[in-house]
Amino acid sequence: MGLWIQNFKQALRGLRHQGWQAVVSVSGLAVSIVCLTFSVNWLWTETHYDSFRPGYKDLYVVERMDDSTSTQLSHWLWYGLGEKIDSVLGENAQVGLWRMQSGRAKIARTDNLEHGLYAQNLSASVATVRTLGCRVLYGSLDEIEKSGARFILTESLARRLFGRVDVVGESVARFRGRENRTYTVGAVVEDCGSKSNIYYDFVEPLEPSDFEINGEYARNFTILLRTGDAERAECELLRVDWDGEGGMKLMLTPLRMFHKMGDGLPFLEAYFYPLAFVVLSLLLVLSAVVNLTMAYTSIFLGRTREYALRRSLGASDGQNAYWMLTGVAPVVLSGLLLAVIGIEWLRYSGGVPGDAGLLYTVFAWVAGSVVVLCLLAMVYPVWKMRCVYHRSFLGQDGAGSSHSWLLVVQCFTCAFLLFLSLGMHRQLADMMYSDLGFDRENILRLYTGWRVAEGADENYNYESIFNDLPQEFRKESGAGITDAIAMRSDIFNRVTTNYIGVIPEAFWLQGNAGKDEADAVKDVVYMEIPYRAMDFFHIRTVHGGTLSAENEQPGRLQVLFNRAAMREFGLTYPKQAKLYTWMMTRHEYMAYQGDYVHGHYIRQALSVEDGADIYLNDFHQQERPLMLVGVPENHECPFVELDAVYVKYAPGRREDAEAAMRRVLQKFDVPEEQIYISTLDEYIAGNYKEETYYANLLSALTVFSVLITFSGVFSMLLYSLRLRRRSMAIRRVMGAGFRDVFRPQLRSYLLYVVAGGVLAYFPAALLMRKWMEYFHYGETPGVGLMAAIVCGLCVVVSLIVYGQVRRCMNDKPVEVLRPES
Repeated sequence: MGLWIQNFKQALRGLRHQGWQAVVSVSGLAVSIVCLTFSVNWLWTETHYDSFRPGYKDLYVVERMDDSTSTQLSHWLWYGLGEKIDSVLGENAQVGLWRMQSGRAKIARTDNLEHGLYAQNLSASVATVRTLGCRVLYGSLDEIEKSGARFILTESLARRLFGRVDVVGESVARFRGRENRTYTVGAVVEDCGSKSNIYYDFVEPLEPSDFEINGEYARNFTILLRTGDAERAECELLRVDWDGEGGMKLMLTPLRMFHKMGDGLPFLEAYFYPLAFVVLSLLLVLSAVVNLTMAYTSIFLGRTREYALRRSLGASDGQNAYWMLTGVAPVVLSGLLLAVIGIEWLRYSGGVPGDAGLLYTVFAWVAGSVVVLCLLAMVYPVWKMRCVYHRSFLGQDGAGSSHSWLLVVQCFTCAFLLFLSLGMHRQLADMMYSDLGFDRENILRLYTGWRVAEGADENYNYESIFNDLPQEFRKESGAGITDAIAMRSDIFNRVTTNYIGVIPEAFWLQGNAGKDEADAVKDVVYMEIPYRAMDFFHIRTVHGGTLSAENEQPGRLQVLFNRAAMREFGLTYPKQAKLYTWMMTRHEYMAYQGDYVHGHYIRQALSVEDGADIYLNDFHQQERPLMLVGVPENHECPFVELDAVYVKYAPGRREDAEAAMRRVLQKFDVPEEQIYISTLDEYIAGNYKEETYYANLLSALTVFSVLITFSGVFSMLLYSLRLRRRSMAIRRVMGAGFRDVFRPQLRSYLLYVVAGGVLAYFPAALLMRKWMEYFHYGETPGVGLMAAIVCGLCVVVSLIVYGQVRRCMNDKPVEVLRPES
C-alpha cells in the first residue's frame, strides 16, 4: 500500500510536466462521459415514459391501421369500440377510455371562485384510473362508479386547493368559458409523474353524449389496455366486429413509447435523435480513450531509462505494469471528478434532456464502463514499453511500428462529427435563410390568435381591438415603426388550415362534379390575405402579377396559385386557367361562426392572376397546393381568425418598435404576460427549433473531438520521433537535411488523415441521408464536403508535423548519440 501511495504521489507530481497532454486527456474523458451519460439517460427516459406506474410495461394504447397504407396509425376511436374490445378480451385485459386532452383547465373551490388555478385535466372513465394502476390515497373508485359525476384529484392539486389531502366530499368548480360546473371530490390519488403520456392533475367524468355513444363518427376517444400478453391480445382484437368498416385492423402500441411511436413510426425513426447521440457519444468516448492511450504511450516512452532501472532493481513485468497504471490513475480520476462537476452544473441549469432523477444512476454505469475501458486500453502502452525494453538488448533503437491505427480511429471520429455538424448547419441555414418568396427582415409579429400559446393558460381576446391596432401602431413612427397590417388569416400560421375543392370548367358546366367527383375535385389550401399584403411582404410572383382591389369582379375570386397548385392543375400560364371553387372540404384546428357552408367563397369562378413564387410550409412537410385569395383589409369571414398583426420597423430599431407596441397594447389593458411578440424571422426559424438545438449540441461535441484529435496527432508525433531520434541524428551526420526528414513523416501522417476521412464518409453520409428524410428540401452533402474536411485536417496536421520535426532537428546529434549509462 505504501509503495502504491508513493507511485501515486509521483504520478501527481508528473502532471506538472505532462502539461497540456494531461489537460486534454482529462477534458476528453470528462466531456465524453458527460455526453454518454446524458445520451443514455435521454434514450432511457424517452423509451420508458410512465415508468412510475406499477406494471407500466403492460400498458398499451389501441390504434387502428388502414390495410391500404399499412403505416399510418390513429388512436382516435369511438366510444362503442371500447365496449366491444372489453367484451372480446374479457378477463385477459383491463380496458379504459379517455377523451382527447386540450390545454389546462381552470378549477377552484366553490367557496372561493375568484382564486382559481389552472391544472391539467383528464376526462376519463373510472376503469381508466384502475387500468393505469393509480394508488388511491383517500376515497373509493367503486363509490365513484356508483355515484357518477365526481372528480378525482391528485395529492398535489388537493394541497394547492384546500391545503390538505383528505378532501373527499368537498366541492370544486370546473370553469368552461364563462360558465362553471360544480363537482364533488370522490377520491384523491397519488401524483402523476412528469414524464407521462397521460399526464393529469385531476380526472373528471367522461360523460359521453348520446351521439358519441351511438355513433362511429365521433372519434374523440383513446382506448387504454393493460395485458401481460400483448401478442395474444392483438390476435383476439381481430375478432372485434367492425360493423361494416372493412380494411381496418387494431394494433397495440406500448404506452411508454406512445408519444414517439403513436403515428406508426418504426423504432429507429421515432428515436432517431436519442439513438444518434448515443452513437456519437460512444465515438467520443472511444476517441478520448484512444487519445489517452496515445498520450501516455508517448509519455512512458520518454521514461524508458526509468523503466530499465526498475527492471534492473528486480521489478517484474507485472509490477512495472502496476506502476504505469498508477501513473494514469490521476488523469482518469480527474476526468471522473470533472464529469461530476459538469453533470451537476448542467442539471442545475436545467439542461438535462431526460429524467434528472436517474442521472447519477446512469452516470455510475457509464463511469464504471469508461474506467474498465481505460484499464484495457493501458495494456497497449504496457506492451509497447516491454517490447522497446527487450529490443534494446538486441542493439535495436526501438523504431518499431508506431500506433498509427490509433490515429486513424481519431481521424475517423473527427471527420465523422465534422461531416454531420457542417452538413446539419448547412441544411438548417438553407431552410431558415433561403429566399422563401417574401420579405421577412425588420418585421415584428404580434400573435393575436384564439389558440392558447405554448406554455400559457389563456390568451387575450383581441377581437374588439384587432382592426384598430395597425393604425395605432403606425402612430408610433418616432419609435421606428413604418407600417402595420392586420392578418386575420395569417399566411405563416402553422396551425389553422382550410381546404376548398377546386374543379375545372368542364365539370362546372355540368352543374355538379358528377360521378367522377373524387377525381374532379382537388383539395387546395384556402388562404385569404388583404390586397395590401402583396406590397407589405413584397410577395414575389412568377410573371409579375399581383392581387389588387381595382381588379375585383362580382362572382370571381382573385387568386394566386403557388408552385404546387400550378403543378396540380398543369398550369404554365395561370391567367389561362378556367377553374371554379366547389365547397370547403375540410379544416384543421378551425373555429367558425355563422353560415360557413354558403360563404362568399363557395361556387365562385377563379381569376388566377399569377403564380406565387413563395414557400409557406416549413420544410418538414411537402409543399401543399395553395391559393392566396385577395380580400379587402377589413373583410368579414365566417371563420374565427384573428391570427396576427405585423409591424415593419426601420433597420436597427427593433427594441424601440417592440417597446412602442407594448405601450400601445397597455393602453388597451392587454396583460403583459399575454403579449407575444417576435420577429418574422424568429417565427419561421421556430419550425426548426429542435433541429437547431441538436445541431448546436453536435457542434460542441465536434469541437472537443477536433481538439482531442489534434492532441492525439501531437502525442503520436512525440512518440514516433522519440523512437527515431537516434536514426534521425545519424542521418543528419550523414548529410540529410530538414526536407529529407520532414517529407517521410508528413507523407505517413497525411495518409492516416485520408484513411480516417475515407472510412468516415460512408457511415456519416448514411446517417446524414437518414436525417434528411425528415425534410422535403435540400440534398445530402456529398464527397465534396468530406474532401474539404480532409483538406482542412491535412493542413493542421502538416503544421503540427512541421513544428515537431523542426524542433527535433534542432537537437544536437552528439547529445542524441551519446551512449546511455
